[in-house]
Amino acid sequence: MPEIPAAGVVVFREHHDLPEVALVHRPKYDDWSFPKGKVDPGEPVPVAAIREVREETGLRVALGRPLRQQRYPVEAGQKVVHYWVGRIASGADDDVDSYQINDEIDDVEWMSVEKARDRLTYPHDRETLQQAEDVCHPTTPLVILRHASAVGRSTWSRDDRERPLDDTGRAQAVTLAGVLMAYDIRRVITSTSARCTQSVAPYAGLAGVASEQMRLLSEEGADGGSVSALAADLLRDLAVPTVICTHRPVLPWVFGGLGVRDPKLEKGELMVLHVQAGEVRAVEAFQV
Repeated sequence: MPEIPAAGVVVFREHHDLPEVALVHRPKYDDWSFPKGKVDPGEPVPVAAIREVREETGLRVALGRPLRQQRYPVEAGQKVVHYWVGRIASGADDDVDSYQINDEIDDVEWMSVEKARDRLTYPHDRETLQQAEDVCHPTTPLVILRHASAVGRSTWSRDDRERPLDDTGRAQAVTLAGVLMAYDIRRVITSTSARCTQSVAPYAGLAGVASEQMRLLSEEGADGGSVSALAADLLRDLAVPTVICTHRPVLPWVFGGLGVRDPKLEKGELMVLHVQAGEVRAVEAFQV
């Protein structure tokens, strides 16, 4: 039975110091559910999640902790829905009254968790709401990224620090920009090497965030103790969603400082650590 990937978000806001969640009504099925939808071919699942929320509610959201997948049979196969807790992205508003209703979504409402639990049509959505409520305390994402695919060392005769991304890597960098946008990354820290700066350049330009280039994160300038100390300091004092882009030989020191097992990332692969009060609460990884 083929799997049909989909993505959605349980979006929270604080209203009069109480949590509320956004639900949508689909007239075709006459049901209330979370904003969600199918993943387009080649689309990273986190990107699909925030796209579907924007299309079905008008809200621009940022992803928080991942939730358990929902799996259930549909006519075309097995539906697999990837869910996250989400909140309004920085600088965005939480207005749903101006959303233009349509044949797919004819109502969008913010409601209390209790009201949402009563309004949701399906038991599996109520289970997802309970899980989201249990983990909805805000976390901050810390993304660890290995640079995208670069021109091979054997074909590059100049300074290795200037070795650029290849065609595959440039395409990966564009895709990475969408994934980083899904987590509303506000701080970009990168090695000074071209293959790293170019990996995060599309996102930095799109988000209007200046890249902080550190020789300490380059292959030539890295020192194990200093890199680990930098990572530990970031984890302890993480104030805004942050990405660190560096190289394979440097990554073990980064993960060592974070107290996380080195997953041996491939080129263009990233790990998202969801951090609260200096502790990692959840981990997920994506290859673009």
